[in-house]
Amino acid sequence: MLARRNDNWGLFHPWRTVNDLHKEFISLFDELSEGFNRFRASYPKINLNEGDKDIVVQMALPGYSADNIEIEVVSNFLMVRAERTQPKLGKGERLLHQERTFGKVEESIKLPAKVKSPKVKAKLADGVLTITMPKMEAEKAQKILINK
Repeated sequence: MLARRNDNWGLFHPWRTVNDLHKEFISLFDELSEGFNRFRASYPKINLNEGDKDIVVQMALPGYSADNIEIEVVSNFLMVRAERTQPKLGKGERLLHQERTFGKVEESIKLPAKVKSPKVKAKLADGVLTITMPKMEAEKAQKILINK
């Protein structure tokens, strides 16, 4: 027995409303994910490399000045805070379109090893912040004598 589709429903097809709702639902999630991706894009992109003697973090911070970047290293955590202020518009100017984000950025990174905090070096060149952190040597085992 063959099932036949009834096309005599015209404008009042029972599944049309369901299909329309489904399309609206999908488009809503597309818009939400696009907004989330735009928000996430404002965070700095980071590369973390570990060598034998040091750990190097490279962070993309285009448009940030060295004066507005704060770096803290404690044990095996790195905290970077930066701020980029929006340029002031001149008299008679108005903003027509804006894609660059402004404001504060804060990134906390757990490092794969403890580092020597006083020997950490940072350099900002071409919009890339490079932080070089020498690793601490691993503690060597010590023999403990028992008092008799």
